[in-house]
Amino acid sequence: MTRTAKGLAGMGLGVLLIVAGLFGWFGEISILLAGTGLLLSLLGAGALLSTQSRAQLKLPHPVVYGLLAVAIAFHVFQNLTMMSADFSYGWFLWALLPYGLVLALSFFKGTRLAVIAGAALVLTADVWNYYEVARSTSSTAALNFIWAPLWHTLIVVPVGTLLAWLVLRRRERLSPDAP
Repeated sequence: MTRTAKGLAGMGLGVLLIVAGLFGWFGEISILLAGTGLLLSLLGAGALLSTQSRAQLKLPHPVVYGLLAVAIAFHVFQNLTMMSADFSYGWFLWALLPYGLVLALSFFKGTRLAVIAGAALVLTADVWNYYEVARSTSSTAALNFIWAPLWHTLIVVPVGTLLAWLVLRRRERLSPDAP
């Protein structure tokens, strides 16, 4: 099995463990499975990064760093204002999961610019989610904080990045002199 296949398998298994843990399919050890899945997904992403030649990897665009800093500040604020207890590191890290994917994708030369759209989209969705939960009178509105990072990681970041990549690719093909 190649390192690329192992990386993809690790990421896939990690996502499955996260979903199984969040749904509580394994009872008391579900949270442990979710944490293990998160770690396995990150290790799989690292394995995929290690398969790339140094020529194919670039440092993330400065805008990505800016969006990540804003996201971290926003989630610190969210954690301090919406949690009934002290600061929760677990929920904080869980909320930053989509931004970990953004950071991993931003190292690849082909998605270095396109991932900015995914990061901006997920940050906008996080702010909207906070607004909706804060103004809601429903007792179950805060459950959005549990599911939003999962859906943002599996849907919002990949779709936003893919659409931006397609637009940039079309733009390059139509205007090769464009910056």
